[in-house]
Amino acid sequence: MSNNSLNTINYFELPSDNIEQLKGFYSSIFNWEFEKGNDTSDYWYVENAGIKGAILKRRNAEQKPTMYVEVNSLDECVGKAKTAGAEIVLDKQQVSEGYFAILKDPQQNIIGVWEPKS
Repeated sequence: MSNNSLNTINYFELPSDNIEQLKGFYSSIFNWEFEKGNDTSDYWYVENAGIKGAILKRRNAEQKPTMYVEVNSLDECVGKAKTAGAEIVLDKQQVSEGYFAILKDPQQNIIGVWEPKS
């Protein structure tokens, strides 16, 4: 991983009540291709959108699109975010590729923070 990717948006998630419909929508407009996630049929990776992303099953009516920013230290970033007034929506979680947390900024926008495993 180069330092050029740090503190930049590197992933997005689009929640959907009808995954097949949304896949068709983005395929027809942008020619995006999709690959099923390994662990669930409710998660589809976008293959050719310029940055990595996915369409996933909406968990609740309030769930909105989320962008993820790659950081060097998730713990440090979450600490800075708390100090700056962020609410922690989902504390540090581990997945096979790294760690993430979900924050809410002072204007109620949702943002993901991502630290890949080294």
